[in-house]
Amino acid sequence: MLTRKDFYKEIIDNLPEGVAICDSDNTVIEINKNFEKISGYTREELIGKEVFEVVRPSSKETCAVCHEIEEPEDKQNSAFQLGELKDKDDRLICVRISQSVINKKNIIYLVIPFSDIAFLNQAHIDFVSTVSHELRTPLTSIKGFADTLLSAGDNLKKEQQLRFISIIKSQIDRLTRLVENLLTVSKLEARSTKTIYKAVELEKMLESVLYNLEHKSKNHKIKVNILPNLPPVWADTDKLEQVMMNLLDNAVKYSVHGTTVSIDAKFAENDSEKVEIKVKDQGVGIPQEFLSKIFNKFSRLDNPLTREVQGTGLGLYITKSLVRSMKGDITVQSNEQGSTFKVVLSAVSPETHTQQRFQENN
Repeated sequence: MLTRKDFYKEIIDNLPEGVAICDSDNTVIEINKNFEKISGYTREELIGKEVFEVVRPSSKETCAVCHEIEEPEDKQNSAFQLGELKDKDDRLICVRISQSVINKKNIIYLVIPFSDIAFLNQAHIDFVSTVSHELRTPLTSIKGFADTLLSAGDNLKKEQQLRFISIIKSQIDRLTRLVENLLTVSKLEARSTKTIYKAVELEKMLESVLYNLEHKSKNHKIKVNILPNLPPVWADTDKLEQVMMNLLDNAVKYSVHGTTVSIDAKFAENDSEKVEIKVKDQGVGIPQEFLSKIFNKFSRLDNPLTREVQGTGLGLYITKSLVRSMKGDITVQSNEQGSTFKVVLSAVSPETHTQQRFQENN
């Protein structure tokens, strides 16, 4: 059983920041593993040293990164300072330093390399930039056609007016999908969506999905092959429907007319307690170098077919997040003949199924 001291040491060691605990004279009395990792020093090498031998605040003149950043007017009340860490190899690393005084006896320094902060800031900038672009494109189209109708609508033939209105509607639908996807991403990342498990019959669920996709898949042949007597999957019905909707919608969108999209469901290989669902298309395929990125936010391939298809680049990110929220897994294989997405979920045991039906009837 951990002592209180060991318990607190375990917590400090697992903090993402580098932590140095000092006495009132700024002499190091304890550090955590991340401080060792950042500085290159071992715990034994730093204990007893003055912390400012390793970490010190930096002025604009001594730090190229800090030169671009306004210093706070009141340093005494600032939440953090930018500074430098001199590692064991005498390299200077720009860091953010936060400090707290505990009981007027100890000072705790939290150190984060600025490269980590810059990475997070850049990810935020990239996200905002991509969303802005995705919003601007349909808005520009809507404004252009609306202006044309307002200024010269009386001079246009009825067929032209209807075509312009149809384009405006399609762009509004595109904006609606983007907003809905962004809301879904926000909920998934905030973990504010609940997973309501129940036994989901795949055949019945797929009938509903294919019915909703009927107008999009009319130029493709859809083949469904479910292993006879395959048990239901233990999943959230709405989430699983959205997963299959996204995968089948992509399979249809990114393959040419007249090709076949196959849906196969059976027991997972070497595991009879899980069910695998494969969605296979005869589309453009995914280059091997993009396979590891295909489930990232705003990830879209750049080829002639995908350029013709409108999309937000959020569908597969949402799909993977939904599968994982149901404790499942999703993988992809691809070549020049098409792509195959495989979803693996837990199968419902006879005992679980019977128990659920009993609860529903009572």
